[in-house]
Amino acid sequence: MKKVYLNTIIALAEGLTQSEFTDFLLTHEIAVDGIEYRYEMFSEDNKKRQSECLKFLETGKLKSWDLLLSIPDSLFVSEGLSPKLEYYLQEASLLGAQRIKMNIGQLSGISKTSPKELTDLLTRYQMDLNIENDQTEANGTYQVVSEAITLIRETGLPISYTFDAGNYAVLKEDARQAFTVLKEATSIFHVKNIDEEGQATLLNKGKMNWQYFLELDVPYVLEYPMAMSEIENELNMFKEAFY
Repeated sequence: MKKVYLNTIIALAEGLTQSEFTDFLLTHEIAVDGIEYRYEMFSEDNKKRQSECLKFLETGKLKSWDLLLSIPDSLFVSEGLSPKLEYYLQEASLLGAQRIKMNIGQLSGISKTSPKELTDLLTRYQMDLNIENDQTEANGTYQVVSEAITLIRETGLPISYTFDAGNYAVLKEDARQAFTVLKEATSIFHVKNIDEEGQATLLNKGKMNWQYFLELDVPYVLEYPMAMSEIENELNMFKEAFY
């Protein structure tokens, strides 16, 4: 059975913290396979952030959730890997995350990255690593993403791809065309619908045919703000289409 995750951006609709969101899922016994936490929603205070990570680690173990960490920072700089990567991996390991996701960053840094160095680093922290198409021209267009994935393959880097169809729609690009070419590189899929104003919305409120993208045997992550009272309905709607 395919897995369905929730991204903690959901909590922003009601101004909740990630801790409050996690507590809600526990209290209401929401049936999901995993949670994607967002680095920018953690406390800026180091001790508080570490405490939050440990809480989510224990909750994840209790619920047998897969845990991911989304980090809104560049993976590559012009010289190669971001010098911040190991720090992020350390934080993700406190959370018990199996995978982190980052923005692409500088394409020129991809071919300057050592496959062995990156493999050894990810092995040390027992972590998988993804890039994603975001909502910027620099890192979100099909041209940039496809070039990045080609360079990653040519260089032999252990990096996979989080496909976000909604982000392509925000940039007014053809998500279906991108999916045809990039689905083989995809290991995580972000689900959202987009309205006429380019804003993420509930699945049945937007203009996208999100059901078109459900063929992959990878985890799908619902990633858009919604009221807590809407979560179960959105999950049921998605699972009915998904299964």
